[in-house]
Amino acid sequence: MALEHTDRSETYAEDTALTELFGNGPKVKIIAALLGESDHDLNVTQIAELAGIHRTTVYDHLEDLLELGVVEQTRTVGGSQMYRIDRDSTVAEDVAQLEWDLLDVIGDEE
Repeated sequence: MALEHTDRSETYAEDTALTELFGNGPKVKIIAALLGESDHDLNVTQIAELAGIHRTTVYDHLEDLLELGVVEQTRTVGGSQMYRIDRDSTVAEDVAQLEWDLLDVIGDEE
């Protein structure tokens, strides 16, 4: 299933609850992008577009996120490795819950 990109793709991860709390670092943007598309697995190009960062930056940080258990490799499509938030990881689950909690706080402030 192809992921349709909209105009939000270039800056999607820049205005999230996670970037509000942790800043606009590349790992935060990658995690925010993957959480925002948690029903899909994405290739590096798609992650880069959603995170608003360069593909090489995604490659630079993916190994750390894989080792931390936040991201998992899912499959290979047309020669491209696909990734998603690791749904079986307690770390990823905690990060996702934190994002929801932050959204509640931000929503209450508005």
